[in-house]
Amino acid sequence: MFMTVTNATQALCRQCAAPLPVQQGTQFVDCSFCGTANFVDKSRAVFHYAVRQTVRENDALAALRRWMGGNETVKNLDSKAQIESSSFEMFPMWLLRVQNSDKEEQVLMEPAAAISISELKQLTVPAAALEPYDHSLDATAVMPTVPYTTMLDWLQNDHAITPDQVREASLVHLPLYIFKYSFNGRRYTAVVDAATSKVFANIFPAKWELPFVALGGLAFAAYFCVAWLPLGGFFIDNVDGMFVGLALYCLAAPIIAVPIFAAALIISARN
Repeated sequence: MFMTVTNATQALCRQCAAPLPVQQGTQFVDCSFCGTANFVDKSRAVFHYAVRQTVRENDALAALRRWMGGNETVKNLDSKAQIESSSFEMFPMWLLRVQNSDKEEQVLMEPAAAISISELKQLTVPAAALEPYDHSLDATAVMPTVPYTTMLDWLQNDHAITPDQVREASLVHLPLYIFKYSFNGRRYTAVVDAATSKVFANIFPAKWELPFVALGGLAFAAYFCVAWLPLGGFFIDNVDGMFVGLALYCLAAPIIAVPIFAAALIISARN
């Protein structure tokens, strides 16, 4: 029996009109009042969920500091960056279960409001973490500004997914901490997921990789040249020349390594 979905995204039993809890990824729901088995066609309904906040602001700040001290950011960013502000909000995202061209189910996320952190689309939300949206969250909830039809256009343009391939669509409010910080005279934004402590940032003070690449290229060129010493010695004086060239290689290899390692240490200390 098909259930009825109201404009408030509340699922009602078709038999007795009692409210039914509809979980993401399920199609059948038994009514706890009359026992009727209800089926919902989720491709024609949009459900509203929220993810529970489990991370406090101090813990979110600690997660941000750990990320700043990681391998992707410049040296000592965690101690030198100045946290200017922090705010909490429930940010809306479109969560869709679609069937791709290979007939496999795929979960996609698209922002339902404007945000500068596009990496949020890579966030994965387990079905068990979703709860029916509670209007007590309205005070911190960001209102959706991206219509459902616009999001469908994004799917078709970015992922070649047509509306007929959408099996389930949900509006999900995610708990996020928005941190503004400054470093070397520039301001940056980082987002911490208040459910998993994961940090998202599009633009941040990243390590400068060019010196490492240049040093690696120099080391390759140097060892490539000295590797020809035994072969060059062979062409000059056959076997005896090859042994002389091999001896020169064994002598040159550690000599070359010393300045390369020293340069690597200097670059690591400054970057």
